[in-house]
Amino acid sequence: MRFNAQKTSPFMMLDGRPIAKEMLEEVRKGVSGFGKIKMASVAYEEDQESIFYFNSIRRNAEKVGIDFKPLVIKGGELMDTIETLNRDPSIDAMIVGRPFPKGVTNEMVSEALDPDKDADCVTYQNMGQLYFGVERIAPATPKASVDLLKHYEIDLTGKRALLINRSVTVGRPLSQMLLNRDATVTVAHSKTKNMEKLIEESDVIFLAVAKAGYLKSSAIKNRKVVVDIGINVVDGKVRGDFEVDDEKNQIDYTPVPGGVGAVTSVEILKNALELAKGSYGGNKVLEI
Repeated sequence: MRFNAQKTSPFMMLDGRPIAKEMLEEVRKGVSGFGKIKMASVAYEEDQESIFYFNSIRRNAEKVGIDFKPLVIKGGELMDTIETLNRDPSIDAMIVGRPFPKGVTNEMVSEALDPDKDADCVTYQNMGQLYFGVERIAPATPKASVDLLKHYEIDLTGKRALLINRSVTVGRPLSQMLLNRDATVTVAHSKTKNMEKLIEESDVIFLAVAKAGYLKSSAIKNRKVVVDIGINVVDGKVRGDFEVDDEKNQIDYTPVPGGVGAVTSVEILKNALELAKGSYGGNKVLEI
């Protein structure tokens, strides 16, 4: 692995904010050269976390010239709202908040959403492209995770990658994207046994457990890269799944906040630009 960030301790913080700034400028130039783009988000009124997240995307959208329309609806209106946005020719892209209201499943939203407007890669068509190595439209959080490592020149080829999450929005697509980059992937979850052993044997660990301080630096013996995808609010403060409690070992990690999350919202806007352009540039199909 090669790193180009400055070390001030045995740890290197893999800061996502400079990456997000560079990506925003790229998107701004793309939007400027393309023309008007309109995007919508849909969150039901009880889902305050999605409303907060979409407002952060809206602020970035304003910086790059994307017309962003955040919709807050009643839970029972979700499927009708998706259909309305599907039919609206002025809408180029959309994103739907999770978790969904009671009675609405992942399958229902995946089937209802127009894949040509799917900015977070939740439809079967866009998700399926990942298995052919095509990442033109990729799930924002997994894509942010691998783009962050790429920025810091952390090569995943041949590395033992442990992913602690198996959700359809993070774990499963991220596992495929890691395979696309020639990593040797292990997917762990709540039923996995010998987690400590798996952690110790891995080179890169992706944490998306939603438990503050789930993995502490003092529990890691050998050099690792830790990509912290967890976002937890504890006593009014945002914390990740990884906690630095001992600086004896060399562990390079993404901070929370300011790590993967900082890049994720920009990935959504990159997807919106690609959807508006309607062209299949994409990544090449990777070889086995």
